Amino acid sequence: MRILTILLTFFIALGSQAKKKENYTKYLFVFFSNNTPEGEQIRYAVSDNGFDYTSLNDGKPVVLSDTIALTKSIRDPHILRGQDGKTFYMVLTDMRSSLGWQSNDGLILMKSTDLIHWQHTAIDFPTRFGHLPGFDRKNLHAVWAPQTIWDPVEQRYLIYYSIGRHDWEYPTNDKNRDGSIFNQPYFKLFYSYANADFTDITEPKLLFDFGKASIDGDMIRDEKNDQYVLFFKDEGRSVLNRGWRTRQGVMRATSKNITGPWNIEWKHLQKAGQYPVEGSSVFPLIDGSKWILMYDCYANGHYQFCESTDLQNFTYVRDTPTSGNFTPRHGSVIPITEKEYKKLVKAFK
Repeated sequence: MRILTILLTFFIALGSQAKKKENYTKYLFVFFSNNTPEGEQIRYAVSDNGFDYTSLNDGKPVVLSDTIALTKSIRDPHILRGQDGKTFYMVLTDMRSSLGWQSNDGLILMKSTDLIHWQHTAIDFPTRFGHLPGFDRKNLHAVWAPQTIWDPVEQRYLIYYSIGRHDWEYPTNDKNRDGSIFNQPYFKLFYSYANADFTDITEPKLLFDFGKASIDGDMIRDEKNDQYVLFFKDEGRSVLNRGWRTRQGVMRATSKNITGPWNIEWKHLQKAGQYPVEGSSVFPLIDGSKWILMYDCYANGHYQFCESTDLQNFTYVRDTPTSGNFTPRHGSVIPITEKEYKKLVKAFK
């Protein structure tokens, strides 16, 4: 009788999940738009097909950065629908690029139940973790591009991000204007767990070390192959890394465990010949037929979309337009229901 009850509960839950997926009708793209204080704000755009997006709020910010960020600017917003299906979590880089690429020392945690009103907490790493070796303000180079994923073993939200430190820098073949050797900032991916209120995180722990600089981690669960897939950018100046020539492209690593160890696949996944790219994000189409890989072609001023049926081989589909009020930089996409879409349209006409 107990086994029957367990099976019945499982199939009811499975049916409920399937119903939720069927109710998704549109995609919400959360992004920032350029390297100015006005552009470094949270913006929304919506789509029927996952490729063609229309900005909400006439392209203007939906949350003002000076109300949530210590630097008064944000970058790299990542949004996640929670395990309960109705709570949303957003994490962002707390950074103003006009202050310099080494001006960023923290990230922002946000939580909402309607995608309109958000609680927020800014975490300054030298203040919060300055007691850890190398995390003092003088040595910390940057904290970039946080993302969130549910850890089913720990039953907590895992937040991962790129950390750069000055004591990790390594020489390249390039030179500065004064003729000195250019030292490349060495970024590694770290992770923390969020508390229940999504207002604080645990001490950083190493998630992934590429061997040279890597940033912009994007992790998803591949149920078919019973593994986690980590997409990332081989960052910085071109160097040899274990015989591999880095070129600032999107790469892939896999692991059976959410925190590794990771098996790196030594190839780039973006459109052939397209360099440099960053800010990759992968999401499934609502009908489950394909996976979409999107990334920021920041040197060319547009986003690019590719598709795959196996999460490993991606085919180019299209670029975003380079004009109008939809000019996305590093962001992320989730599916939303028709009811959620109508609420957003009403709030951001």
